[in-house]
Amino acid sequence: MSVISGKLAKIIKSDRISAIWIIPIVTLIIGVWMVYSHFAGQGTTITLLAHDANGIIAGKTVIKSRNVDVGIVESVTLSKDFDQVVIKGQIYKNMEPLLKNDSIFWLVKPQIGIDGVTGLGTLLSGVYIELVPGYEKDSFKNRPFDLSDNPPLLSPNAEGVRVNLISHQSGVLSLGAPVMFRGYTVGKIENSEFDIESRNMKYQLFIPKPYDSLVTENVKFWKEGGINLSLSSKGASLDIPSLNVLLSGGISFDVPNGAKFGSKVKSMTTFNLYEDKKATQSSEYSDFHPFLLFFNESIAGLSEGSPVQYRGITIGTVAEVPFYTQDMLEKTSVLSFNIPVLIHIEPGRLTDVIDVPIDLSELIIKEQKNGLRASLKSANFFTGSLYVDLDFYPDVDNKTPELAAKEFGYDTIATIPAGLSQLQAKLGQALDNFNRLPLDKTVTELNDSLVKIQTLLDSVTKITNSKDAQSLPKDLKETIRSLNETLQGLQPGSTLHNQLNADMKKFESMMEQLTPLLNTLNEKSNALIFAAPTKTDPEPKAKGN
Repeated sequence: MSVISGKLAKIIKSDRISAIWIIPIVTLIIGVWMVYSHFAGQGTTITLLAHDANGIIAGKTVIKSRNVDVGIVESVTLSKDFDQVVIKGQIYKNMEPLLKNDSIFWLVKPQIGIDGVTGLGTLLSGVYIELVPGYEKDSFKNRPFDLSDNPPLLSPNAEGVRVNLISHQSGVLSLGAPVMFRGYTVGKIENSEFDIESRNMKYQLFIPKPYDSLVTENVKFWKEGGINLSLSSKGASLDIPSLNVLLSGGISFDVPNGAKFGSKVKSMTTFNLYEDKKATQSSEYSDFHPFLLFFNESIAGLSEGSPVQYRGITIGTVAEVPFYTQDMLEKTSVLSFNIPVLIHIEPGRLTDVIDVPIDLSELIIKEQKNGLRASLKSANFFTGSLYVDLDFYPDVDNKTPELAAKEFGYDTIATIPAGLSQLQAKLGQALDNFNRLPLDKTVTELNDSLVKIQTLLDSVTKITNSKDAQSLPKDLKETIRSLNETLQGLQPGSTLHNQLNADMKKFESMMEQLTPLLNTLNEKSNALIFAAPTKTDPEPKAKGN
């Protein structure tokens, strides 16, 4: 209470709000609205996990989808265990429908790959994060995404079929390598992994629609990418794939010749990956009969998968070279005289030639009594590869009791040296026969003959050097000169020749004069004593008299 002019002042309470509070209240409302607008329009926060943050800057690196800004990176930190980078980003409010549980994020930067050079625009603008929208119908759950260094091979909503391949061969095919059907690209390698336990490579392929219908139960997959040079009786052929396949490799698939297509496979079906197309064709013949062969010659050039032929017709393949079992090693030495080889006789190879089914294995066992033998023949002169040839040799001993016997639990086929080995054997036999010849006695007799010939030559030389022998050429020359002069006297134009010609003409005239006399004597032999009757001329007569 205060006193003014000696009087007490009265304090009156007012129920009205002072106008001075209007300004802070408005300011508070505006601040709350701004805060609300900021957080309401901020969008959705996402978390990305990466191995490193190369080129990513908080507040500058943008998130794009199809070259349109859809968000921005807010912070870049390390995880609590320091094993990876944690990137916090924000997707704008109007871009939230792009976020799904199957959305994909990857870092766009300059790269050189099989498809060329990509991401050159980031050299000036800096790296950015690309968002590939997801297509799951479920709502987005706030979970961390992996930030990949490479773009996705396929869209998340792509329809098709995925298959797994198991490869026993060395070498790795790169991600994104083409999957081809008869040379036409129908898919890509989506994933690859090395299985440490089985020590095999595993691949995952994706074949989108409508090509997924090509993947049926009976298809075979094989590796592509190498230059294939083949030599045969038809000549040489060189198969060079495209540059893309040559650099990165690839996989082809098809149904083997003569096989049915089969029904369409389900997704994630597992197949074997073969080394080449030829290996897929051989794998078709699962029905076989094993035979054991023993060769007493070199098998260099004979390998697993080499053909077994009967007069040029393939009826099987070589299964293992050389083939040793525990029983063999216990009973014989590895360095034994004969080398065992296991072959498979495959009757299915004759289905295209013979309609009537036959027991080919029993036929082979039976025909050995008629001279059927196995031998090694050269398949290619340049590579030195060999194959097993079955043929009849009627000159061999067909009464051998072990022809159809089992050895170590396997049916056997008797072998015979052939080809180069047979030629070497014949050459060796010829050399042995040559060594058995009595060359010493022959050389001694030849030397005696040469001595006698030398004695005869000496005698001839003495005769030719004698005076009588030297006078012979002079007498012979004189005789030849006289004969020459005589022959020159008989030549046309010479005196002797003209005289002989005149005499011959006189003789011819005399013979003409003697001809009537000779004719008269021929008619009447006594005409020289008695006068010959006078001949009258014949008188013509009328016809009919």
